[in-house]
Amino acid sequence: MYTTILDESNIEDYAAYLGEDAAENLERNYFRGLVLLEEDRDDPVGWIIWELKNLEAKEHVESYIRWFNVGSSDEASVLLKRYGDMVAADGVEKSIAIIPATKESGLLKDILTECGFDMMLTEGDDVSVALSELLAMPIFQKKFEAPAGLHLLEDMTLRNYRSIIAKLELLGQRGACDDLGFLPMNYFDKSISCYYEEDDDIKGIVLFHAMPSGSIALKVMRAISVPQKEAPKILMRMLIYSIQHAGAYYSEQTQVVVDRHNDAAFLLAEKIFPRGFGRPVYSGSRKEK
Repeated sequence: MYTTILDESNIEDYAAYLGEDAAENLERNYFRGLVLLEEDRDDPVGWIIWELKNLEAKEHVESYIRWFNVGSSDEASVLLKRYGDMVAADGVEKSIAIIPATKESGLLKDILTECGFDMMLTEGDDVSVALSELLAMPIFQKKFEAPAGLHLLEDMTLRNYRSIIAKLELLGQRGACDDLGFLPMNYFDKSISCYYEEDDDIKGIVLFHAMPSGSIALKVMRAISVPQKEAPKILMRMLIYSIQHAGAYYSEQTQVVVDRHNDAAFLLAEKIFPRGFGRPVYSGSRKEK
């Protein structure tokens, strides 16, 4: 068995095995991947894809293993040995593994435990709900007249997009995207993402990404340079605007996903997804150095 690094040059060869969402993320700056292969066999016998956190700061660098699949402890040993070498080169101090909790993933949980991860069953950060359920909520049912300064992302110039992203980067407000500064404008769905402008200054932005699998994920939701008491009102107006536009562009069965990556995102999810629960996952960590 041997490993090969996954990148833009070979991702198309393995996308069918990895899944389209996983494959898409390998084109982003802080994502890394490996595939485990055998001689005389085209399909991979295992793979691992991870996201690096705090890499630019070079302090408290962490690796989040987002996708992991092997069939045996021996395969995991080969794959994680190469993984360990790669994260060491990036200065990773801790690895965090997150895999869906299913009947089939019990073996993966046991394998990761054998490999030093303190795995446990928990609730994942992602909360999702059907678009139809959101649109049926009273807050989205009310008659809504968009303020003059509220616009879809498709109306924003590339120059203004780069300016607002640079401001978010400076403030450390990257939402669910550590690599926000590297993402092109067309990474976000311009038909439902929106921004709020006042006095020729952008005061807020909501960015959704259309995932290849069909879900739409809320990636950034920020109010900028406004009094703190006004921020919740601006954010909710932008969210209502986006969700109502989503109703015109997407089917009612489309899943809307929120990553509860921090306290603000958690509170938002509690507000708009009152019956929403994170997907069950096996999660655990281990020190790398």
